[in-house]
Amino acid sequence: MFWHIEDTIEVIEIGVGMILSTQFAYGCTIVLLEKTMLGFYELSIYTPPTTIFQKITNTFQKGLLGSGYFIYTKIGKFNWFVRKILFLIALAVQGILSMTLYYIISGLLEGIFL
Repeated sequence: MFWHIEDTIEVIEIGVGMILSTQFAYGCTIVLLEKTMLGFYELSIYTPPTTIFQKITNTFQKGLLGSGYFIYTKIGKFNWFVRKILFLIALAVQGILSMTLYYIISGLLEGIFL
């Protein structure tokens, strides 16, 4: 009936899981819809941000969708096939690191608070 520390831990775990899975899912859509998703990201970012609203929007977009775009722009100098292979490797590494980070955060939260 009341809010317990276990509920708080679960909400934090769900939030972290959502952020990490959104980053990974956006990377997967970049593999499939390359120019469309990169164009969407570029349209949703204000350059340069001048107001506090624009800065908050940029932070939100970069926090949820930024890793796929960042990685893809770094390997953009390669040809199409090599770029896809490198990005798939980066996505696999990101997926493994995301799962590892989630379990580390989950273990630390439960170790500290329970």
